[in-house]
Amino acid sequence: MLISPPLLHLFGRQHGVASHRQIGEHLSPRQLVRAVDLALFVPEVPKVKRLAGTPESVESRVMALSLYAGPTGFVSGMTAARQHGVTCVPMTVLEVMIPDARESHLPSWARSTRSSWRMVSDRQELADGRIVSSSLRTLFRCAATTGDVRFEKIAEQMWHKRLITPAEAAAYLKTVRRQGRTGVTRFERWLEKAVERPRPAQSTLEIDLITKVVELGLPAPARQFPLTLPNGETIHLDAAWPNVRLGLEPGATWWHGGDERARKDSRRDRACDEVGWRILRFDEVELRDLTACGRQVMSIHRHRSRLQEFAGNGTPWG
Repeated sequence: MLISPPLLHLFGRQHGVASHRQIGEHLSPRQLVRAVDLALFVPEVPKVKRLAGTPESVESRVMALSLYAGPTGFVSGMTAARQHGVTCVPMTVLEVMIPDARESHLPSWARSTRSSWRMVSDRQELADGRIVSSSLRTLFRCAATTGDVRFEKIAEQMWHKRLITPAEAAAYLKTVRRQGRTGVTRFERWLEKAVERPRPAQSTLEIDLITKVVELGLPAPARQFPLTLPNGETIHLDAAWPNVRLGLEPGATWWHGGDERARKDSRRDRACDEVGWRILRFDEVELRDLTACGRQVMSIHRHRSRLQEFAGNGTPWG
């Protein structure tokens, strides 16, 4: 019998894939060739087979690339970010990083990159055996392979999930920084904005809207701005312009959790009103038109600036 229960168990715990080395613990080389000829095993990536009939999935492909990478390689970049739970990354092509210049013929859904530094210390094994880059190495790689806005979303979401902190990211960057390394400047720009903040962005919508209002000409707002309410509670506004007492709370209806949360947000906004702050909220439906939302924020900011000048001859409120 070519496929024994232990071999089935091996494939089962690895999302339907196994390396030639692992299969070789159960089958001889001749038996492996015969199993392929009988279409019991299907080629996945070089020296990795998928058990016929098991579904292809992102998890099975990531596991296959983990096996292909060997003892010192790992799945990296935005592919690794997705395995860490980051959702704002594309998954059209999966990336694996290897330390050698092996000749490979990867399928169209995968690509390999080569690196020789920190390949052992930056590996992380997930619960099911997939091997990915560590959170900090993942963040560093993403800085080199994506644009500013998407990188900020990835960094903020990793911070929100408590995978990294700005302090840890700054320390990591200090140890690996080399002149000319791609992405260092992008990484540093995010750190400059994040390192003094107490909390990460609470959603990617927040980053999108803030990016848009700055593009339209407003000054960059303070992020996660602390505001003390009349009852003594201190809240953190997603974005704020303290000089005009204007706060911005982009969010999604699913994020904020139903009617009770909506009532809580309304009570909080009224409390902000008591101390002279105007809070603007936009949900995911409204934010489909970022330009319209950004222009409305600009209009209200301009109006409050005029009120400030009228009330205090140009002296900032508060």
